[in-house]
Amino acid sequence: MQTVAAMANALAWLFLALGLLTDGYTAFLFLSTARRERMASGVPVVALIFYAQFCSIRVALSLPWFAPVLAALCLVHLGVQWGLPVALGRRWS
Repeated sequence: MQTVAAMANALAWLFLALGLLTDGYTAFLFLSTARRERMASGVPVVALIFYAQFCSIRVALSLPWFAPVLAALCLVHLGVQWGLPVALGRRWS
């Protein structure tokens, strides 16, 4: 049983890493296409799904799930998805 818990915990951390990579890639797309006439489209919900999976696996395993960290990640995600395009659009328009 301990091996299954360790594998599930590793899967949870993988979901967190995938969420961070998704947000990072979206920010890269926005920044690299900001000077063009049309900006790239992001993936608005995918990272939040990864963050939710991280949280749910950690809670199911009765491990600390770092609620403040996840709240901060969700705020970063909202900033990347909605704040960054607005800020870049105003700057170069």
